[in-house]
Amino acid sequence: MYARTVSYAVALLSRSYRSAEPFRLVAEDGVDLVGSRVGRVGPALVFCHGFLGWHRKERIVRFVEEMARWFQVYAVDLRGHGRSGGLCTFGDREYLDVDAVVRLARSEGHRTVATVGASMGGIAVLRQAALRGGVDAVVAISSPARWDGHTSRPVRQIRWLTSTAAGRRVGRGIGVRCAAEWGWPEEPEDVVGRIAPTPLILVHGRDDHFFHPSEARRLYERAGEPKRLLLGRPFGHAEDGFTPAFAELLARRLLRVIDGGSPEGVSTRA
Repeated sequence: MYARTVSYAVALLSRSYRSAEPFRLVAEDGVDLVGSRVGRVGPALVFCHGFLGWHRKERIVRFVEEMARWFQVYAVDLRGHGRSGGLCTFGDREYLDVDAVVRLARSEGHRTVATVGASMGGIAVLRQAALRGGVDAVVAISSPARWDGHTSRPVRQIRWLTSTAAGRRVGRGIGVRCAAEWGWPEEPEDVVGRIAPTPLILVHGRDDHFFHPSEARRLYERAGEPKRLLLGRPFGHAEDGFTPAFAELLARRLLRVIDGGSPEGVSTRA
């Protein structure tokens, strides 16, 4: 069944797109997913938010609408978030959500499909590209290379939200339904090498307060060619860096890659 209720936080803080077509679909493991198609021209772009996000969160709406100048964007609520069903597994099963939307875009006639994910969504697009494939380019923004080893205060707070009964109750109040248990799949850095030869762009803020920029470098070092690492400041974590200027830069780089250009190299300015 589709999620029939959402938290007050999600309901109050959601924003409508200026023009969008809703979609619903079911992931391979039976989880119901809800999202919106935004834009009518260009290749397909599947956008995946991070933990505590949803596809109608204000910053995400602004970013998706910017990207829709160049792409038809399929923005989805990942499992356990927004109006989608299921429970959040923090990257373990979310790649199935990405894969379902990629297949939807293909079934609707798109010959070119790129994926973009932020933080947890970045893990999801990396895993989908590595384990399932079928995409033409991948962008992971502010994604960790490992499940553990992060000592920042925000990560400690998220660990409490996801690993304790009290934290999961708080999480439901602010818009996420977390599984009490989830698997321990391979580390993102252990699967990223399987994405090649699909082009990969990694984006990370030098001032990311969740995950140190060294996480992006770990992913970059383990990835195969073609690949590119963009390190920016100021950028922050995930949607903190979703400015119109970044949207245009990312769109142009993606289109260059899709058209056969190379993403190779490291840039110290996103």
